Amino acid sequence: MKSKIFTKLFFVFLMVSGTVLFSACSDDDDATPLTSTNSATATIGTTAFTSVKMNASTESFMGVTVINLDYINQAGDTIKLGIYDLTPVGEPAKYDMSQNGGNGIEIQADFLINYVKADGTEYMPSDGGLANPSNGDKGTLTITAHDKSAKVIKGTFSGGLTYYDFDTDARERVTITNGNFEAKY
Repeated sequence: MKSKIFTKLFFVFLMVSGTVLFSACSDDDDATPLTSTNSATATIGTTAFTSVKMNASTESFMGVTVINLDYINQAGDTIKLGIYDLTPVGEPAKYDMSQNGGNGIEIQADFLINYVKADGTEYMPSDGGLANPSNGDKGTLTITAHDKSAKVIKGTFSGGLTYYDFDTDARERVTITNGNFEAKY
């Protein structure tokens, strides 16, 4: 009789131990990999931009990996982002094309951005030109999440860009605001 009680107690002990052991090994505590919708939205001037297609690639530039993201909207316009994969999460990356009091262009380019219309007109960061040298384009990009093992990146961006016509010396500026992006690259 005592051996039956001991056997039952031992069996209950094994069941409780196994449950505790396997609960501790559960992946409930593991971080869920970051996912992406491969999309971007922004306001360009007063026009809403919503991507319908995204192309992604990476390349090495001076020993640093650059994540290239091209977001294309229904009209065929494209926002191009080039992000250095060393850019820290939560820390704003910036570009500033201002001239330093006529002593040359003082460039800060922590990321790349271009806006290309379907007709081929390309807007890019530019200095203010001879007429307004201290009024160069400025912009900011902030990575809000980056899972390098899953190759997923998310963030926000904004900034000024300029189209420059070399034939006529004409400049046209656009401002991008409320930019959000996410991508699996």
